[in-house]
Amino acid sequence: MGRNNRINPVDNKGRVSFPHDLRKMLCPDGGGRIYITRGLENCIWVFSEKEWENFERAFRNWGLGNKKQRNAMRLILGDAVETEFDSHGRILIPGHLAEYAGIEKECRFIRMYAWVEIWNPKRYEEVMGKEEVDYDSMFDEFKF
Repeated sequence: MGRNNRINPVDNKGRVSFPHDLRKMLCPDGGGRIYITRGLENCIWVFSEKEWENFERAFRNWGLGNKKQRNAMRLILGDAVETEFDSHGRILIPGHLAEYAGIEKECRFIRMYAWVEIWNPKRYEEVMGKEEVDYDSMFDEFKF
């Protein structure tokens, strides 16, 4: 299985084995809490405890004056679940999030810079297949 093809089965209880390198990214010490919530384009976002605190701080900085932002907060923060990896490196994908993301028998893991996305593999291909990436313009001002 290639690095960009991280597709794992979901058992009948909603548990999925989380790729080892992504577990280490989220919890370098092997333990700790993670937070799972709604992501954009109907995926699931998974954050380490530290990154979740940063994410919540960004919402606090929005304030409450804008209705669309309040609704986004309700959906993303309201559906968030705090959890940990079990002794086999698995997580339980809560039913409401599995339904939101359309995850049933398998899911695909995508590493982002500070979090992990979990996708229905077919939906991921549909979303990414529609995108034409112009790398020249996208990286025109990219500094590394």
